[in-house]
Amino acid sequence: MRPVTHAAAFAAFFMLFSLRAPTASADWNMAKPLKDLLAKREAKDQATPARFKDNGDGTLTDSRTGLIWLKNANCANFFEGDQSGGKNSRPWHEARVAASRLADGFCGLKDGSKSGDWRLPTRDELLDISKDPSGKEAWTAGDAFTGLQSFYYWSATLGDLYQDYAFYVSITYGMDSHAFQLNSFHVLPLRERKKPAASAQQ
Repeated sequence: MRPVTHAAAFAAFFMLFSLRAPTASADWNMAKPLKDLLAKREAKDQATPARFKDNGDGTLTDSRTGLIWLKNANCANFFEGDQSGGKNSRPWHEARVAASRLADGFCGLKDGSKSGDWRLPTRDELLDISKDPSGKEAWTAGDAFTGLQSFYYWSATLGDLYQDYAFYVSITYGMDSHAFQLNSFHVLPLRERKKPAASAQQ
């Protein structure tokens, strides 16, 4: 084994000394691009208006479609004498009745609406407010609605093959299918953008 010369030892010491840890300044410079990217993304999110406008009367207005949704996505009593047993979910025919009989004074509504103003949404209308499976949708329905359920919501759309079937949608997961109408699923009514007759006359 060859002896280590003084020159070789000095060179090894010099190389070891040169490989010191990066300074705090270097660490900050490496993190700065990431900080800038996060700051730009946050500014973009703040500049993007919320899709749903809370009207302060128990309703939400969808800025994309103009449709007005019931804010309470887990209402149990839609009208006087509602026989739901204190539950939002119910068979399809009962869901249609509950939606159509909804009016001011129920489910937190203070909008002057009357029985007949509300209805079950179509399959497409429910899918439009559902989570985008691709993850590209920036908004989250759960941030707008209260009591949003992860289970299915009935739509007004009948099944393609069987007239005693109807489509349902999971708003949380963006999934849909059809089921026998005697199944009990959740109810989330909507109405058109036009004001109810009582409010229009005021």
